Amino acid sequence: MGRIVAGPTAGSCGVVPAVFLSMQEERGFSEERMTEALYVAAGIGGVIASRAFLAGAAGGAVYLMGGSAGEIANAAALALKNLLGLACDPVAGLVEVPCVKRNVMGAVNALTSADMTMAGIFSKIPPDEVIDAMRSIGKSMSEDIRETGKGGLAGTPTGIEIRERMARLEY
Repeated sequence: MGRIVAGPTAGSCGVVPAVFLSMQEERGFSEERMTEALYVAAGIGGVIASRAFLAGAAGGAVYLMGGSAGEIANAAALALKNLLGLACDPVAGLVEVPCVKRNVMGAVNALTSADMTMAGIFSKIPPDEVIDAMRSIGKSMSEDIRETGKGGLAGTPTGIEIRERMARLEY
């Protein structure tokens, strides 16, 4: 239970490092190239955050693979489409369950979306429309499964028991 550095949220902060560090290790990218990829990921994340709710490791991965701006946006769209409607239901308000494990799926999703893009597979729905759909889906989801820790896994008997146990420890 060490410190968690949130970026953009504590539940997703492992995705970009997992994708980028594994790519750097596997392909030998320079520190300068990795820094540039972080800017690309931040740019994609900034566009998405202004219109919806997520960030984009897939775009940075495509950048590292030599992709164009259009391919970067496509990879982000493919990755987002795989996560549309995902409940955010942290148990006891903490990211350890289920968010930390979702970092693995987010990293795999980003790399798979980057690989598909570089193989010529393109989203039939344009990236801007995917982002807008993500916002619409998120707004239409029950509040109980949008980072409130009330529904989904947090609302299971075990989730409630963990929350109550954690509350007792705080006093």
